[in-house]
Amino acid sequence: MLPCVLPVLAAALQSPLTRRAVMGSAVAASLSPPAAFADFSSGRTGADDYLQELPPKAKQAYLQYLPQLQLDGDFYVFVLQPLLTQPGKWDRIADLVLSTDIGSAASVSRLDREFVTPMRILSLAFPPDLGGEEMQESIDKFQSAMFSLARQARKSGTTGNVSGPSEKELKDVAKTWDTGRVALNEFFAAVNAGTQSDRLAPIPPNGQGYPRSERLYTQLMKDAALCRNRGGEALAGLWGQLMVYGTVPGVNPCGNAAAEYYAQGMK
Repeated sequence: MLPCVLPVLAAALQSPLTRRAVMGSAVAASLSPPAAFADFSSGRTGADDYLQELPPKAKQAYLQYLPQLQLDGDFYVFVLQPLLTQPGKWDRIADLVLSTDIGSAASVSRLDREFVTPMRILSLAFPPDLGGEEMQESIDKFQSAMFSLARQARKSGTTGNVSGPSEKELKDVAKTWDTGRVALNEFFAAVNAGTQSDRLAPIPPNGQGYPRSERLYTQLMKDAALCRNRGGEALAGLWGQLMVYGTVPGVNPCGNAAAEYYAQGMK
């Protein structure tokens, strides 16, 4: 979860839709952004507190979901884009839209949990004149592109198939990924305009020249997995003090990537 992003997170969790999005977030459930993240997000310099002009619900939603949106952009570039040229792994693309519904053990897809639901909550929190309408339009485009991408991957992937995808199928998959990229950029641009910031970095064509760090993203994923295995930040911190798992007192058993990762783009 994100305990140091906003104290109002507990109240937000009363909403079933919000609770599902937050609880299912891959890294947000394990590692928190540094305290400085919230300090920065309330204004560039403290005096220039531009977020104070936002409606309260819009500000709350922005602070709560900005970390997840940063993760989404990085995933789209660092994980999803490289899969386009690896047909043998296209099942991982198709899995993004899969959900299960077996009795009471229902789950939403990763696409809904980590992308669409946070985006939709933000779009509903922002009034039309602050980008809410543009956000909603871009969500529909993005979701449609992702379903098309998953369908193409499922049809043409080499997992279990004798022959690989044709050149046309490879181009079609890349084109659909780019359609999703454009839609995601439109959403990011609407959020940045509504908050008078540039915290969400647009994704360049083919991901070339993307300004964020793949090294930090990869390390954050490793730290998140390690932290989950140690029971989350609270238990991991306790175990760290007891020198469990080879850690020593004063050493963060969940790793230190989160602070540097979330500091990207702070000015």
